[in-house]
Amino acid sequence: MADAHVGWLVAAVGLHVAGQLSRGFAWGAVLDASWRDVSPRRACAWHVCGAGMTGVLSARGGDVVRIGLAKRELPEATWPALGGTLAAEGSFELVSGVVLALAALGIGAGGLHAPSPGLTVIALTSVAALALATRRSRRLRRLVSEIGRGLAVLGEPRRFVRHVVPWQVAGRLLRLASLGCFLHAFALPAGPAVVVAACVTQGSGRMLPIPGAGTAAAAAALLAVLPIAAGHPVDGSAVAALAIAQPAVLTLVGLAVSLVLLTVLLGVRTPRALVRATRSLVPLPAGAKP
Repeated sequence: MADAHVGWLVAAVGLHVAGQLSRGFAWGAVLDASWRDVSPRRACAWHVCGAGMTGVLSARGGDVVRIGLAKRELPEATWPALGGTLAAEGSFELVSGVVLALAALGIGAGGLHAPSPGLTVIALTSVAALALATRRSRRLRRLVSEIGRGLAVLGEPRRFVRHVVPWQVAGRLLRLASLGCFLHAFALPAGPAVVVAACVTQGSGRMLPIPGAGTAAAAAALLAVLPIAAGHPVDGSAVAALAIAQPAVLTLVGLAVSLVLLTVLLGVRTPRALVRATRSLVPLPAGAKP
């Protein structure tokens, strides 16, 4: 890690933050389709706060932070509706992730497996059961209706293509460029095929819910995949350093940015007040003590 090129590391962090900002503006456009006159800058700040907290709270915890901030300033918005906006925003990420996985498969650095017939049957049965329950339950119909409000942008294809997709594409490209800079920082090959393979591989490794297992799995997968994508052997110690340094640096930077933004958005000045205000973003269950 001591041999990492500082200039490339700074560029990688800058591109990563720019990618988060781009995704924040995309989410702002999604929110604006459901609740008019949402401030793009405020929505972007909410998104960046949540994204920066994912390193310590997990991805879902970061999502709770950003929709909690949105709920605080959009009192007419409900939690299910805000959850629907996450699904609308994630639709592009799902498609782009599949495209990258197919690209990795094309260069022999990844694999896709069709779902088993059993899983397909279970999924279809679950959808049918949900549709039947929705017809019989007024509360469930209201819940589905609220989620549908959060998905409103998908019902306006022109708005989605013009105001959401460009930001999402820019965010994806910036994150790929950031990964390329990280590879350069550790003197690893950083051609397009290598960047795509590394992106897909890292995404797979971080799916493991065991502390530390995501980094270990990503390092092991990178050691196997990068030589295939590059077409020649790579330095194993550099790959291990990348697998450790990249998430550590991005977590520290993201956490610092999130804390600064939270103090501004929540209007607090002391650490204790910040913790108290952050806890208030999520309503406690009935009977729970704060």
